[in-house]
Amino acid sequence: MEVLFLEAPFNGDVKLCSATLNYLKKKKYNTVALYASVQFCNNLDHVQQQLQDAKITIITSQADRTHVKSQLLGCDNYHTSLNLSEKELQDLDAYLYIGDGKFHPLALAYGQKETKIKKEVVCNDPLSNHCTILSQKEIEKVLKRYKGSLLKFLSAHNVGVLVTIKPGQEQLKPSYFLEKNFPQKKFYYFIDNIISFDQLENFNFIEVWVNSACPRIGLDDQQQFRRGVINLNDALHAEEILSADHL
Repeated sequence: MEVLFLEAPFNGDVKLCSATLNYLKKKKYNTVALYASVQFCNNLDHVQQQLQDAKITIITSQADRTHVKSQLLGCDNYHTSLNLSEKELQDLDAYLYIGDGKFHPLALAYGQKETKIKKEVVCNDPLSNHCTILSQKEIEKVLKRYKGSLLKFLSAHNVGVLVTIKPGQEQLKPSYFLEKNFPQKKFYYFIDNIISFDQLENFNFIEVWVNSACPRIGLDDQQQFRRGVINLNDALHAEEILSADHL
């Protein structure tokens, strides 16, 4: 079956609400990294003008797997996904996300697991004219839970690897590198179209899970895995991540 994906751009006004502007000024944020979900990317001129009027410098980029500058995908949860330079990452005071919901801005929070300095994510919803904050404290709480799963992985002997057959997410062959990197561990591969958290509890010999499907499963669904879960890329570099003490 052929599938055609079409963008559905928002044709209303996209601007920062007064609460967002006031918060940026109150926190004295001089430089923000600006990103948005795809339906708002075509209409960020007003937002950029508001930031310029407030004398706030804008940093942005074209992230991996996107075709529009400033667009953010939910799977852009590695700091390298944004294609920002190390200097730009150091210079920015906060991330500013334009869009509704928490799914996309959480990617900006999760991407900070590889960096020492954690930055707030300021979310401006142009539909409700509402401002919400993903604070440094909230981000660190999520990442500390993930660190616990990384530690579990390093000490575990029996590891379950979750593999999906969904096009664009299937990573069976890349997951075989786990055996090469950790020959002392025993890896069991669970292949399906849908990951059922309840069914995983039937395999009580598994000490920790490695997710090779959508990377958000290993982050958003931490509490669904009683024995802990980490994403494939982080499993392959677990020692490096922990030794750098970024989490």
